[in-house]
Amino acid sequence: MHMKDKINTYVNDIKKFFNKDITEQVTKYRIPLVAGVVVILLACISIFVTYAFYQVEAVTPIVGGSTGDIADIELRVMVEDRNTDDINSENYGTAIEGEYVLYPYIPEAGYEYNAGKSYCTNGSTLSYDPNTYEVDITAYGHDVCYMYFDSTANLDITLRVYAENVDAVSGEGTGNYTQLETTTMPSIGYELNQEKTFCTSNATVSYLAAENMFSVEATGKAECDVYMDALNVDIALKVYLQDKSGSSEYYEADSIPTNYYYEINSEKSSCTGTSTLSLDNQRVVVAATSRTSCVAYLDVASGPILESMNVTNNNGQFTIDLINSNIGTTPTMYYFSSDNGDTFVNSTSPSYTFNLEDGKIYQFAAYAIDSSGKTSAILKTNNFIFNGTFSYSNKVQELSIPKTGYYLLEVWGAQGGSYNESVVPGGKGGYSKGYVYLNENDVLYIHTGGKGSYGTTKSDTAVGGGGTNGGGNAGYRGGAGGGGTDIRINEDSLYARVIVAGGGGGSFYQSSSVKAAGGAGGGTAGLDGAHNNSTYSYYKGLGGTQSSGGAGGTADGNSAYEGQFGTFGVGGNTGKHYSSGTAYANGAGGGGWYGGGGSGHYNGQSSVRFTGGGGGSGYVYTESTASYYPSGCLLDASYYLQQASTYAGNTSFAAPNGDTETGHSENGYAKVTYVGQTLP
Repeated sequence: MHMKDKINTYVNDIKKFFNKDITEQVTKYRIPLVAGVVVILLACISIFVTYAFYQVEAVTPIVGGSTGDIADIELRVMVEDRNTDDINSENYGTAIEGEYVLYPYIPEAGYEYNAGKSYCTNGSTLSYDPNTYEVDITAYGHDVCYMYFDSTANLDITLRVYAENVDAVSGEGTGNYTQLETTTMPSIGYELNQEKTFCTSNATVSYLAAENMFSVEATGKAECDVYMDALNVDIALKVYLQDKSGSSEYYEADSIPTNYYYEINSEKSSCTGTSTLSLDNQRVVVAATSRTSCVAYLDVASGPILESMNVTNNNGQFTIDLINSNIGTTPTMYYFSSDNGDTFVNSTSPSYTFNLEDGKIYQFAAYAIDSSGKTSAILKTNNFIFNGTFSYSNKVQELSIPKTGYYLLEVWGAQGGSYNESVVPGGKGGYSKGYVYLNENDVLYIHTGGKGSYGTTKSDTAVGGGGTNGGGNAGYRGGAGGGGTDIRINEDSLYARVIVAGGGGGSFYQSSSVKAAGGAGGGTAGLDGAHNNSTYSYYKGLGGTQSSGGAGGTADGNSAYEGQFGTFGVGGNTGKHYSSGTAYANGAGGGGWYGGGGSGHYNGQSSVRFTGGGGGSGYVYTESTASYYPSGCLLDASYYLQQASTYAGNTSFAAPNGDTETGHSENGYAKVTYVGQTLP
């Protein structure tokens, strides 16, 4: 039988089987011609597999089906036939001049468009762009158009696809197969039968179900027969929307917009078999017990329309506010969900507040009903709501990122210690913030700074415990340094810190007139400790910077009493502070990016030589600040912060509760908030 006769036979068989020509072209095809291993990917029309009851929000084009209203334009791609009679022949894959066969896609390689041969049967015009491999058709009604492509390369791979026949009543496969006229799969579901599938020359073929794609791997010329078994149930749907109320014009839509209210036009809408169509919350619902192809015509009607919804979070109180459209009917009841529509609560108010556990993922949904029982479309938030809050803990807190996207990171450093806070409080903590793009399953290690303590006993050892996460230690009546607060990515290491807020330096107190405040935490630099007498200001601890720890206070040449320097992440301790009689210690340095320096101490009592510890510095990891990292940074450029800033503890900034504060008091704090796929 001649090649054209074979193709015509297959075409007729398939038309009888599906009751419709299944060769509508919806995608493109490319054959890469390379030496060595050849991989051919045949990007077929998506297979749409589902179960007996399916709610469709995004529609899938129909290729099979029985209604002629589904398509107005049919495009047929014709390519010059190639010799495939004998794979061992020298003529294998060469063009057969003047003979053309139906092809599944617009080819991107191996063929050249023949504009002179291409035409439409009913006066439509074709405009083909060879750079994008796309065609525009100007049509005024139903038409069949033919595009012709001449061969410019030889064929190395032949792929024949055989689809299992389906019983018209049960919808189940019969075990008999029909070769498709093209390698385009029909819309009903299929899976590869690997046992029946065979290739010559040791070639192999696989099927990517998620993309409805065949892949053939071969080292030379090969022929493959692919067998596809029918799945049990599948639904295909096309939706047409009335362009305005009362109009006879409809347009095809991939989804149903929410700015109109629609009702099904039962006279125009239809499904193959016994399947039925309905609308539920402005979604097309197909009830089917076997394979079916449906077309739904939706008319503009009168009903409730929600214009928008807004979700806000206030420490775990998530409030949904709905706004009604002025072109819709007035709702009498509203329904709200915090679990993506699995369960709803109702209210007569368009606003509802959920009291939820903060720091978890929620996806909100809402819809409305009017007095006649008509339901609006369900509105959903476009992204997940995540507002993780991390109050003080003396150990690391871990967070596995639940969703890829941008997150706002905020950290507050801890306050330094003081023996008498009402007279001279410890230096306050700083604040840092910035947006970072995180991947799902990235792990954050969150260290919240602890407030510094103070020395309570006379001893030659440091007894005033420094705050968690880097606060320096102090002695009798000396305030210890507050800990810095930081967030680390994927490694619990100082060298994986992406953001830091400096802790405040410790204060000193002897009396209302003999005192010295600790320096506030940073900011780009921690503040220096104060001094009781400017003559001895060199006893104070200095603030940490972006590149070094704060210097420790000196002690008139007595190294045993000098304060320690701050180091990377750690504040310096105060100097040796006990001698005969009553002795006091000065303030210690705060933790941070680099710790503040601890104060020195005079060997003996002197009310004029008391000073405070330096504050630790803050830090934000950005393209411009990455160079401040000492050798060994564990972060790469993908974690650079955007819109980042850091504030010292003597300035005004956002408080953890949403208010504002000048410097952060008490223990440190951290927040991690999901903001979406784009920066705000």
